[in-house]
Amino acid sequence: MSNKIYFSDKRTNKSFSYYLIKTLSNVAYFIAPKFAKKQTQKLLLTPMLSKKLKSTQTDFEQQKLATQYGDLNLYRVGRGPKVILTHGWAGGAAQFFPLMEKIAEAGYEAIAFDHLAHGNSGGQFANLPLFIKGLNAVVSNEGKDDLACIVSHSMGTVSALNQDKSIKHLLIAPTFGFYQSFEQRILSTGLKSRLFHNLLSDIEAEHDLKFKSLLPEPHLSQTQQQIQIVHDEGDKFAPFDLTAEQVSQFEHVSLTSTQGLGHGRVINSDQTWQAFLNLMKAA
Repeated sequence: MSNKIYFSDKRTNKSFSYYLIKTLSNVAYFIAPKFAKKQTQKLLLTPMLSKKLKSTQTDFEQQKLATQYGDLNLYRVGRGPKVILTHGWAGGAAQFFPLMEKIAEAGYEAIAFDHLAHGNSGGQFANLPLFIKGLNAVVSNEGKDDLACIVSHSMGTVSALNQDKSIKHLLIAPTFGFYQSFEQRILSTGLKSRLFHNLLSDIEAEHDLKFKSLLPEPHLSQTQQQIQIVHDEGDKFAPFDLTAEQVSQFEHVSLTSTQGLGHGRVINSDQTWQAFLNLMKAA
């Protein structure tokens, strides 16, 4: 269900399901608040994982990185300056395998990982703070001094921009307007507003992070290095116009637009590869 909320490209019509969810969430909130909270957590923080991504075979070196929230599953290939790749909600490291091969052939070490509760990593639930902390753990493990850049996709771009501001970035299909869009989609399902906001408050308290401090827009402006963005004009899940608006404000951000590649196929496109090469050439 969470995938439909995060990645719905249509406004939810007030159908039978809307009124059913609205009624059940209201009743549960007042009669069994602990049960309601648990079900809301399950609904919103459990990604529907792709069996294809989880079972994709590769000859890349594989290892586990222990964190307090569960083990992260890492893949690496190549030798040289390090490039860390981070996927989005309900994605996986396997989405980057073709791009990783090119990065390795160009003289870099490509390192991708499954976020917590994704792919072959541990953890029961996923959320934005855990995305950020998972990437923090990988960056710390690999060492920032040896890091050439971070390549990120979709919600992974938010976790990437929340890293050290001296890092170069290749953002693929970034999710600007993330919080507002997410909240609108959640409430359009009929879920009780207080259940949603109580869950966010619990996550903020657990991780000592405020969601509004994590939003990508201010972090984009604070980043001191070059940023390359590749985004398809017809992306149904991450609005292209919001990206174009952000790019127009900053000289250190460059945009490559594509057509017909959507939200996923753009990852391993020729345009993305060229944007990577351009980023590596930048001073």
